[in-house]
Parts: sequence; structure tokens; C-alpha cells
Amino acid sequence: MSEATFDRPPNRLDPIGATAAWAMTPLTSGAAVAYAVVQSILHRDQVVSPVLAVVALLLLVAAGVELSVAAHPSVGRLDRGGAVLVVGTAVAAAVVSSLSMWGRNRMVQDDWGQIAVALIVFGLVWLRPPWEIILFGLAGGLVVGTLAGEQPALRISTTPYVYGVVAATPVLVLAAVAATSGFVVIRFSADWTASSERGMRALEPEFRLLEQDALRRAQLEELRRATLPLLASIAERGVIAPDDVATAAAVAAHLRGQALAELRTTWVDRLLADAHLQPDDVYDPERLLPLLRAPERAAFSACLLELLRRGAIDAADVRLVLLPEPGVDAGRARLELSAGITADWGLARRTARPFVSVLRSFSPDATITRKGSIMTMRFGFATA
Repeated sequence: MSEATFDRPPNRLDPIGATAAWAMTPLTSGAAVAYAVVQSILHRDQVVSPVLAVVALLLLVAAGVELSVAAHPSVGRLDRGGAVLVVGTAVAAAVVSSLSMWGRNRMVQDDWGQIAVALIVFGLVWLRPPWEIILFGLAGGLVVGTLAGEQPALRISTTPYVYGVVAATPVLVLAAVAATSGFVVIRFSADWTASSERGMRALEPEFRLLEQDALRRAQLEELRRATLPLLASIAERGVIAPDDVATAAAVAAHLRGQALAELRTTWVDRLLADAHLQPDDVYDPERLLPLLRAPERAAFSACLLELLRRGAIDAADVRLVLLPEPGVDAGRARLELSAGITADWGLARRTARPFVSVLRSFSPDATITRKGSIMTMRFGFATA
């Protein structure tokens, strides 16, 4: 397992699991906000600046909302800058909350700042790599610990170091739990992926034999269909006429052409046939679609066919556009699928959501949007 694997967040390696578990993030964020509100009400007599107390709660709500939106399957991504913003906002909320009680706070244990920061960091478990979560936990624990150690007039008299440890412990513990969970998910997902790839490679010869057998069966069926009438006619007459020779040559040429056509059929041809699309529905001047890798090909094909099967989009209004990425993204291309929505937008979005989540594990820029009655799905892929 390479080090690069652990630089990827768990939702890139297990997008289906991330989709199934995404509700954990808004629940965690909601718990942080609810705890902060309850503690603010219970200890309102310790507040010296109500304005700062309200600002702290608003900052925490903003961090929770951004984290929940990023975890939603229709978005499913949070880059490093976004994660810094989320954790930074939560830490700022904890700082402002401490300032709102500065000089009147009685106990560190009942402050909500460290719990809120810990829960927000824990909410990153599916969205960021484990080592980043550890860094966020250390940074958050350092800030809330330092603040706790500097607060005056606390009821329990002890060294500032103890205050700092008490405040930092929840942040460090939940960060360690989140990082460990992410590490386990990444390790098992990577092992499963590697095992499945080895299994597929081992089965490739058998798959080829099955394909060849299916091709032979189809050829024999066509041979029976085309030659049995000819042989029956010859048997009935008892002689071979010159026309029979010409007919046999035509049948042989037809069977040979059909066999060649079967061998030349690509996954693109099969997709167009299964989706009832015409070649004119695909704009691909650079012939980029055949370069789509097998995992992305499977997810995209399954998404398109499922949307059509459920009647979410109109097959007569499907358009595929493939163009190379310009500039610095040389060696990459972009696929855009646009289609008219024939049913409720919610149905189309729910149908495409798991497939788009899978595509995001290969292409972080995969999106699905709507403009009027047109649904558009886009993602980039490597061509080299």
C-alpha cells in the first residue's frame, strides 16, 4: 500500500460508504451547536459580553453548516483550504466564547468551546486524510488549551498547565478517534481494491474464453439461420445449381463481415446501443471517449443507463460532449452529459448521486447540476 493512498480522504476510496454515512456529519455538527446553546443558557450568569457570546454561536453554526454541506453526497468533497476554514471558524468560535466570559468563567470543564472544536474535527473523518485530522486536532487543542491556561478567576485553583490539559483533551481524543477510523477505512478499502483487481486479472483468461464462446454461439446461430434454408433447398432439388454457389458465397461473406463487426465492437458502441443513442448524439472530435478508464467507464455507463431506466431523463435529448482540458491540464479531458429532465429533478439527482460519488473518487471535480429542465453532469479524466 503506497503512501499516496493515505494522502487521500476515505470518501475517495470508499465513496459508497461515505454516501451511506454522510448523515453523521450534520448530526455531529448539530450536536456541537446544541451543546453550545445549552451551555450558554445554563451559564449565562458568567457572560460578560452577550454580543460576543452570540457571535461565538453564529461562528459555530457557520462551521457546522459548511461542514455538513461539504459532506452531502451531492457535493462530497472538502479541499484542504476548506477544511482549514471549517476548523478555523470553529476554533474562532471557541476563542470568542472564552472572551465573552473572560474574568467571570468559573470552570474550564463546562466551557463548550473545546467540545465544539472536537466534534467539528471529528466530522472531518470521511472528508480529509488522517494525518490532516491529527494536525487539526493538535492545532485546535493547542489554542483551546492555551486559552484555558490563561483565564483568570477560575474556581478551582491549580497550575495553568492542568487547565490547558483539561481543555485540550477532548479535542485530541476525538481527533485521534477520527484519524484512526479514517486510517482503518483507507487500509481496508485499499486492500479490498487491490484484492479485487488481482481477482479480475486472474479471471481475465476465463472472461476471454466466455466472450469467445458467446461469439462462436452467435456465429453458429447465424450460420444455422442462413445456411439451413439453402441446404434444404439443395436437398429438395437433389442438385447444386449455379445460383446456390453464389448464395453460399454471399452467406460466407455475410458471416465473415458479422464476425469482424463483433470483434470491432467497442464499449462505446454497446453503450450507444443500450442507451438507444445515435452516433450524432456524441460530440467527440478527438476520440477521447474510448480512452476513459474502466472504473470511470463503469460508473458513467451505469449512471446513464439507470437514469434512462427510471425515466429520469429523455433518451431523445441526451448529448455527450468530450473535449481536452486546456492549458496546464494537458493529458486530461472533460466529459459533459446533458439531458432533458422528464421527471422530478429530485428523482434524477437521487438516481445519479451514488454514481457521481463514485466518479468523485477518481475525479474530484465531478458535478451534477440543473439549469431549467436540463440536467448536466461533468467530470474530468486522464487520457494518458
